[in-house]
Amino acid sequence: MQTLSQWPKRDQFYQYLDSLLINPDNQTNLIALLIMNLDNFREVCELLEFRDIESVLAEAAQIIKNSCPADSYTAWLGSDEFAVVLPGTTEKEAEQTAAAICSNLGNPIYVNGRHVLITASLGLAFTPRDAQDRYELLKNASMAMNWAKKLGKNGYISYEPMMSRHISRRVSLVNDLASALAENQLILHYQPQVNIISQSIVGAEALVRWVHPVHGLIPPLEFIPLAEETGYIIQIGEWVLYQACTDFNNWLEQGIVLERLAVNVSIVQLKQMSFADRVLEILEETRLDPAYLELEITESQSMDLPEVRPQIERLRNHGVRFAIDDFGTGFASLNHLRYMGFDTIKIDKAYIHNIITNNRDQVIVGSILTMAELLQLGIIAEGVETDDQLRYIKQTNIKEVQGYYFSPPVEKSAFEELIQTVQKRS
Repeated sequence: MQTLSQWPKRDQFYQYLDSLLINPDNQTNLIALLIMNLDNFREVCELLEFRDIESVLAEAAQIIKNSCPADSYTAWLGSDEFAVVLPGTTEKEAEQTAAAICSNLGNPIYVNGRHVLITASLGLAFTPRDAQDRYELLKNASMAMNWAKKLGKNGYISYEPMMSRHISRRVSLVNDLASALAENQLILHYQPQVNIISQSIVGAEALVRWVHPVHGLIPPLEFIPLAEETGYIIQIGEWVLYQACTDFNNWLEQGIVLERLAVNVSIVQLKQMSFADRVLEILEETRLDPAYLELEITESQSMDLPEVRPQIERLRNHGVRFAIDDFGTGFASLNHLRYMGFDTIKIDKAYIHNIITNNRDQVIVGSILTMAELLQLGIIAEGVETDDQLRYIKQTNIKEVQGYYFSPPVEKSAFEELIQTVQKRS
């Protein structure tokens, strides 16, 4: 059985790399460092015995070594991490080596009567172009490797300076998320949901915004994923729901007639065992009838919902409604929609944008509408921005829309003024 016992380890690798970098002859020669991790190796380990895991690692290491030029230096850094140094190379040759490693690792490894499929994510960095010392070179190559994983794994990418800027901003925002709530940096904007038959505002979607003291307005598409990764989405989600329910109930008490309050929830929130309890507590604390609340879940997250179905059913039993947002961008099936008990479909704005000229989008929207009618689901067209789009939607049986044609998301006071203006017209 092959083993990794004779392979250079981390300390030897550092010594070799340092010796290259301090050699005056290498000051102008390009040196490439390839750092790689085996993809999904933890899952592989769960299927194998310890001896078999060691065999897989040894076989992968040999494939990596055989994929590299004769003058390269290969090392095992521990666990499923490997490194390759290519002295006196070119960027093209280094990328060819990375491509060869990815390709050759793509072949199944035969271990103890079982085929194991291994892939790798590789990051490349070069000296003197990307770094002047070992520490910076390792950091940048590792950063590129993590970038390759984010791009889908089983591939390679070379370090670029924008990666450092991205990581720096990301770390800064993650650190600042902790104080965003405490320092009242989060605000709610509301976007109207309009019945185009009666020309009245029937609903309000609450959308959180982060007004950062240094960076200004942070787009939700940037900070919400960070909040989900770090767990801050739990506190943020509770604040959004409480504040939105409070605002909505105040509107009702002021005589403003609306049918629904739409609030986005993350699958991370739904997976919390206490989620349903907390939603019901907030509804009770804000004195809002559950029948007004509609929780929105994006279609891309809906495939994870079966495990949280009991929470959804409990809330639905209390009158809370559920909508599937951005519909058409994921893979939700008819049976999935029926099984999960959604009440409303929101057609993604991508299908509305070119609906006047794109026959394919027209067919898709028509199919979604037919499906919603068969399943007795409500339907809202998102992203309506022009007269032509609105005229087309009116020709269908879609009665409710949302989009910049009527209003972008606005602060609470502006939303209240919008409602008053619409009510005066009617």
